[in-house]
Amino acid sequence: MAIEIHDVIVNMDIMLGVPSESREEAYEEVENYTTEQLLSLALEQLPFTHLDGIRVGEIGGKATIN
Repeated sequence: MAIEIHDVIVNMDIMLGVPSESREEAYEEVENYTTEQLLSLALEQLPFTHLDGIRVGEIGGKATIN
């Protein structure tokens, strides 16, 4: 039996720290972000997460895979 790739929809809540003068401004800011920008920001803010045994750390404000 061959292994196939199947699309799976995953809904999740993500809390981001967004620099702004108000909560309303922060929400307005992220409304303009692309999905890639949102996910990149979320990944940057995860401290010491492991993905498939690979440590993801925060160095210089950017997410890196070590």
